[in-house]
Amino acid sequence: MNQRKLRDVFCRLVKLNAHMKLFEKSRVWILGASLLSFPLVGFSGQNAAPSSHLVFDDNFAGDIILNEVRVPGNGEAKYTYYETLGWRGHAAGYAGIQAHPKGHNYIFSIWDHKSHAAPIRAVYRGAGTITEKFGGEGTGLKSWNFVLGWETDTWYTLALRYWPVGDHSFFGYWVRNGRTGQWTHLVTMDVAAKQALFHGGTDAFIEDWLETGVKSRTVHYRGGWKRKISGEWFAFGRGRYSVNSWDLEKGKRSFNFKTNWNGGVSRDKTGSFYFMTAGGRNTVPTTQNPSWHEIKRGAVKPDHEPIAIQSARFTRVEDKLKVLWENDSSTLPQFGFTVTVSDGLSSQREQIVRVSKVEPHVRQVEIPLPENIDLNAMVVRLQCSDILGNRSGFLPVNSTK
Repeated sequence: MNQRKLRDVFCRLVKLNAHMKLFEKSRVWILGASLLSFPLVGFSGQNAAPSSHLVFDDNFAGDIILNEVRVPGNGEAKYTYYETLGWRGHAAGYAGIQAHPKGHNYIFSIWDHKSHAAPIRAVYRGAGTITEKFGGEGTGLKSWNFVLGWETDTWYTLALRYWPVGDHSFFGYWVRNGRTGQWTHLVTMDVAAKQALFHGGTDAFIEDWLETGVKSRTVHYRGGWKRKISGEWFAFGRGRYSVNSWDLEKGKRSFNFKTNWNGGVSRDKTGSFYFMTAGGRNTVPTTQNPSWHEIKRGAVKPDHEPIAIQSARFTRVEDKLKVLWENDSSTLPQFGFTVTVSDGLSSQREQIVRVSKVEPHVRQVEIPLPENIDLNAMVVRLQCSDILGNRSGFLPVNSTK
């Protein structure tokens, strides 16, 4: 074979290799999208249900956001991300639920930012939660949980809280099942940036990531709140509904379903809620794109039962006091705790030791015992705070001996 033919063969092999790499990247992209619901930029089809957004009116920074989400029985479609809480800032991200071929998934992700001094890391993962770095449209840390699961026709409260830890910002993610009333702590992430607050308006969206627009998908939202840095609560009273108009043009991903979308406010026996529907040949708009919708809110703060300590005990481990406790999971989840040890012999019951920590997932602590303390006379008490700022009373803790 002469040099020219060898060169032609080599060029064909290079091109083939390039095509294979492009295919592999596309395959990874689709798989990544199926987990994270990233928009499939550059996807050649036109059959995706229109991506729709509901942006609320909390145009300020805050340290807590929560929202309730429900997928009606006739609103579930596979390959759909029902995003519930999206925010901007130096640790922008989103949280929501997903109808994935593997099951019903919970998602929480934070984007990397140029101001971060180190990569984002998970400092706590709840049962079944997996975390992993992501790439594509930016980079960051993603988490998902297929184990906990969610059901249609059930309201779920998704709650996020920021708190400072030194020069870092921590973010916790909790979910409440409206049928069982149980709260679950899914993950806590550490972002190496100061005061990376939740910047509004908080965004909710519905997205079909695999061009299944022939199927209708619907999501409901209600009960959204944000806490200002001052501690004042703000109810999501208005939302701007819109459909990604650039996806509706000829040749773009939702062109074949460009008129199959709708959104607004509806009501059932549970009360008023916002809704968005995308895809399905029979879906027709009853509103404009974009349009504003409103639900009047009379409460001044979220109506969730404050944290309650279910049981607590202590035991002595060598020269340390080990305190263990359990909280009622049908009440608001723990944010922090305080343990005090007092001298039970003095008339004032003088406080000898006080330990206070912000550690949402911790249910035990070891405390060095002071010298010459009368173990039979000391009084141990426990107080817990929850993710919305409530505090339990101080509960006397009994010895296990």
